[in-house]
Amino acid sequence: MKEEKFMCINKNNCNCLSTRKECDNFGPFVAKNSEIDNGEENNGGAIIPFSSGNTHLASLIGFGTAIDLVPIANNTINLTGLLNEAFTVPREGNITAISASYTALGGQVESGSVTIRAQIFRAPIGSNSFTGTSASVDLAPTITEPIPLGLLLFASANIPPVPVAPGDQLLMVFYISSLPGDTTVDLILGTTSAEINIV
Repeated sequence: MKEEKFMCINKNNCNCLSTRKECDNFGPFVAKNSEIDNGEENNGGAIIPFSSGNTHLASLIGFGTAIDLVPIANNTINLTGLLNEAFTVPREGNITAISASYTALGGQVESGSVTIRAQIFRAPIGSNSFTGTSASVDLAPTITEPIPLGLLLFASANIPPVPVAPGDQLLMVFYISSLPGDTTVDLILGTTSAEINIV
């Protein structure tokens, strides 16, 4: 069996004798972050990023791609027979934070102003029916005509825990959430990105 050599950060801490700082002691070793060591365990969870990639209408986004004009009815999206931008949850956890941005590149607002919402929709294992969760943020500012090219909308929030289970599918959805005034037809073209934190 080939003998492995490990490099020491500090050879005196593992009793290395070699001036080349090779170590013949094979443990136990403790790995530490050399930049952050405050004595506390890191329970920050995992940050899941989303990005639309190409310009699109407010809709489902994934990891560099997006699907436009998917209907939302009674806080539900049914993707049976449609393309799917969801990802599958690998372990039990809770969504505890959400952040999202939208860069407006065009479109039309008939009257008044509109609000873009970023929201996580969840489908249980074995289902293509996604229900909107409380993991959502309304982006600011609101959008009115004329739409400035490159207008950047943003929102970020810590939220009450939203439980997820292994096999759940999660969708990040951008859509117009409010239609004040006499707004009838509104189309906002842009690019999006978002992140959620799962602990």
